[in-house]
Amino acid sequence: MRKKKILLAAILLFGTALHSAAQFYSVRTNLVGLASTNLNVEASMTLNRKWSLHVPIQYNPFKFSNNRQFRNFYVSPGVRYWFLESYNSTFVGAHIAAAEYSIGNLFGNKYRYEGSGIGAGVSIGHAYTLGKSWNIEWEVGVGAVWLDYDKYICKRCGDLVGHRREWRILPTRTALNLVYLF
Repeated sequence: MRKKKILLAAILLFGTALHSAAQFYSVRTNLVGLASTNLNVEASMTLNRKWSLHVPIQYNPFKFSNNRQFRNFYVSPGVRYWFLESYNSTFVGAHIAAAEYSIGNLFGNKYRYEGSGIGAGVSIGHAYTLGKSWNIEWEVGVGAVWLDYDKYICKRCGDLVGHRREWRILPTRTALNLVYLF
């Protein structure tokens, strides 16, 4: 009887160790970001059944005709809590964000803004299973961001109009992600 209990305990311990050592990884791209000419990739991994760690990176080096630009480098690591299990169903998240940007002459705006920002935010989203290794998910988020930027007139994009430092509540996540799971 004692040998059976020890064997059962060893099997349970071994099974638990295998389960806790197993980690799942994913790589994804934000289709909304790609549509707005932002090159992006996000790597993530599960921390346990309910938590995952995510590190999205976005870069846009492009300048368009009439000096239109949405150039930026953006990094926003964060964690997600999944209500069912990692990479499945609804989640809420928390993240920090850092960016360098030069944005101007868009949507009739006659100014260009060049600077940096740091902040933190929260998000909500949902993942849908497409297949064994594929998901699609949406995510929206908002955060408080400290901005430090220069404002230029876009006619020549060289005339400095002012310098500002301020807190803003801004969207920090807008994503429709195509996800590959390892």
